[in-house]
Amino acid sequence: MFSPELTSNPHFFYNPSIHRAFISTLLLLLFFYLNYYVFIPHYYISKKYKVYALLILCFFLLFLIVPEMHKLWRPFLIERSTSTLMPPPRPFINMLSHRLLEFSGVLIFSLLLKLRERLKLIEVEKANAELAYLKAQINPHFLFNTLNSIYSLALTNSSKTAESIVKLSDMMRYVLSESNLEEVLVSKEKEYIFNFIELQILRLSPSIKLSCSWEGDSDQLTISPLLIIPFIENAFKHGVNSEEDSEISIQIVIIKFELRLQVKNKIVTENNATLEKSGIGIVTTKRRLDLLYPEKHSLTCLETDGWYCVDLKIRLND
Repeated sequence: MFSPELTSNPHFFYNPSIHRAFISTLLLLLFFYLNYYVFIPHYYISKKYKVYALLILCFFLLFLIVPEMHKLWRPFLIERSTSTLMPPPRPFINMLSHRLLEFSGVLIFSLLLKLRERLKLIEVEKANAELAYLKAQINPHFLFNTLNSIYSLALTNSSKTAESIVKLSDMMRYVLSESNLEEVLVSKEKEYIFNFIELQILRLSPSIKLSCSWEGDSDQLTISPLLIIPFIENAFKHGVNSEEDSEISIQIVIIKFELRLQVKNKIVTENNATLEKSGIGIVTTKRRLDLLYPEKHSLTCLETDGWYCVDLKIRLND
């Protein structure tokens, strides 16, 4: 049972300070979500600054007025003698500065949070657009080099010309159907790489030494399409000269979720035109690696003892 003293005191049931704080907190939460999901996206980001400022001002006025309306909601039966127990009203300037500080904190926090989210979204969209551009660079580069190979066979009336066209057809089918995907099975990329190497063998002189190996299980792994072929393509483009001792070594090893590519070619004499046009595919691929596998790859390209060596490691996702 409650004591008569407690039940007869209306302040046992009503505390204006708690009531004011509760209403203020609800209004701040409401303002945060409205500002984050409605005001900023529709007015601030759309550069409708006047409308946005007006909305903020209106809500701030509500935040000032509504919590103070508790005076109107006080019970009418409070005895005049008990009113002396009520806390004295705060000076207006103190109340205004306190409310302004609270409101500004929520305003700035929600604005920074939304702008940070917007910035991340812009970065993702920019990266996707850049990847699309890089892929568009790779496909013509591949086609140009492959057609050059077939053209050299046609000039000598080689019986291998028809076979090379079939290989090119298989490769183009892969490029058209798979290159627009974010990732493909490593086994499909392997098939494409071996088709490319076989196409190069058709035009190479028997005196040119070529070794190629692939070790490890790749059935469940995926990779971004056409990512490692530029390094192999570069070896055939810049490591072959029929008048010099030419040699190319290609090794691909998969251990668990890591793919390692090692490509070596002897450095041969190249004409100035070839040197000026070289490196497009490599530069493009380096940029793709940075975008697609940040902190998940390592790449070393160097010249040593008459060899040009590429060592690439990529941490793949299963």
